[in-house]
Amino acid sequence: QATPTSQQTFAPLPGISWVAMAALACAACRRFGGLPRAGARVVVLLALLGSSVAECGAAKKSPRPPRVAKSARQGWGGGSAELPGHGLPMMQQANRLPLEELHEVPDWLTFYESYVRKNVPVVIRGAAQSLPAYAKWTDEYLKQHWGKKPISAELNKSETRGGPTVQMSFGQFLDEIYTEQRDGQLYAIVDFDGDAKAKADIRLPASILCKEILPQSVTLWISSGGTTSVLHQDDAENVLMMLAGRKQVMLVHQDQAQNLYAPLAEARGSSPVHQNAVDMVAFPKFANVSWIFGEIVAGDVLYIPHSYWHQLNSFDRNLGLNVWWQHSDDWRWWDPHNAEEYDITRFGSDGFPRFDDLKSRASATPPCTPLPEDADLSKMRFMAEDKFKNLARKMRARARKKGEL
Repeated sequence: QATPTSQQTFAPLPGISWVAMAALACAACRRFGGLPRAGARVVVLLALLGSSVAECGAAKKSPRPPRVAKSARQGWGGGSAELPGHGLPMMQQANRLPLEELHEVPDWLTFYESYVRKNVPVVIRGAAQSLPAYAKWTDEYLKQHWGKKPISAELNKSETRGGPTVQMSFGQFLDEIYTEQRDGQLYAIVDFDGDAKAKADIRLPASILCKEILPQSVTLWISSGGTTSVLHQDDAENVLMMLAGRKQVMLVHQDQAQNLYAPLAEARGSSPVHQNAVDMVAFPKFANVSWIFGEIVAGDVLYIPHSYWHQLNSFDRNLGLNVWWQHSDDWRWWDPHNAEEYDITRFGSDGFPRFDDLKSRASATPPCTPLPEDADLSKMRFMAEDKFKNLARKMRARARKKGEL
C-alpha cells in the first residue's frame, strides 16, 4: 500500500474544485480517525472518484444532431466514423435490394393481391405515357394555364422539413429554375387538389381506375433536377407518375422505423438522418437498414405502399405527379386512431404489431367497379386524409357492434 507523503501533490480532478476535494479529504479523515490512518484511504477514495468522473465524462452524451426533436432526451450517438457508409449519401449505403418491375399494367385484382395487400413497392414501366399531362405539360403549357398561380418554392434543393421558402408565381419559378443564379436552388410542390383544369389532364393507372378508389390529393413535384428529399413516409397509398426526367428512389419497410430513428425526428413522419451524408456516429443503427433501390424515368409509374418510407433524388428537368389514395374498404385493416397498433414511430419496436400483419387484415377481394378508360381526376370523388380517417373510425365502430371485428 502506498502512503502519501508531504511531497506528494495532486491536481484537481476534472470538474472537481480544490475546495470540494478538501471537503472530501476532511470527511475521510473524520471517518477513518485522523490523517495518519486516513492517508492511504483518502488517496484511494480520490482515485476512485477521479475514475468515476473520467468515465462520466467519456460517456457524456454527444451534442443533439440537427433534425432531432428538442423533446428527445436520448437515443442517438454511440456510433463510429469507422462504420461503413459514414458520410456517404443514403443511396450509397449497403444492404440494397432491387425494385420489382412490371412491363404491362396489371388488372385491379392482380395489382391488389400481389402488391397492395402484400405491401410491396413496384414500378410499372410506361404506364404514365397515356396521361394527357405526359404530352401536354411543357413549361410553356404550364405557364400558359398556371403562370399566375402563387406558389411557395423551396429555396434549397436538398430538402429540410421546415426549410426556407420563397413566394413567387409559378411562371416566375419556371423562368428562374434554369438560370445560373439559381444553381442549387428552387423546387416546388404544387397543389392541384382544387384545380379542375389540371385534374382533367390526369388519369389514374388502369390498375386502380375504380369507383372505390378515393384520391386524397394530387401534387406536382417540379424542378430542374438535382433535388434530394428527406427520408419520409405518407399515411396513404401512393402512385408517383413521372412526366419528365428521372428519379432514383430508396424504399424502406415500415418495420425499419427504429433503424431510421423515426421516434427522434423533429418533423414527424421523417427520419432525422441526413439524406446527403449519413452520420454513423450519431445514427449507427442506420447501418442495419435493408432497403430497395430503383430508378424511374419519364412515363413510369411507381407504387409506394401505405406508410412505406421513401427518399428520392431527381435528375434533369423533373416533373412527377403524386396521387395519394385509399380504397373505401381500407378501414378493415387500418385503424389510424389506435396508437397501440398504428404509430409510424413505433413499428419495429419490441411488442409492437408488424405492419405486414396489419395489412393482411385487408379484404381478400375488395370491390373494384371499373370507371371508363378516359375517366380523369376531375370526375373522381376526392376524400381528404382527415376525413377518411374519421370515416375509418366510424366504420370500425359500426363493425365492432355487429361483431365483424
